[in-house]
Amino acid sequence: MSRAPTKPVQMAFLTIGYVHVLMPADKAMKVAELMQQAVPAERDWAGNGEVYVVKEEDLNVEFKLARPNQIRMPHGEPAPAPRQRLLR
Repeated sequence: MSRAPTKPVQMAFLTIGYVHVLMPADKAMKVAELMQQAVPAERDWAGNGEVYVVKEEDLNVEFKLARPNQIRMPHGEPAPAPRQRLLR
């Protein structure tokens, strides 16, 4: 019994501020859309606890499609392994 070949997933290079990530394009587009409503902020500890200070500059959000020949995996791995993270 053979399986049908899986269709390659279109990847995108997403930049938010100074952080760059590579992820499936459909998910990256959703993140980019949601981040358009975000404002940059910093966390600070004032005398009465933690406060959040909104920064005056704009948040840099960029979305670029990545061609398969632009993606280089460490150690010659064929594709990124999905990671599971715990939400805090």
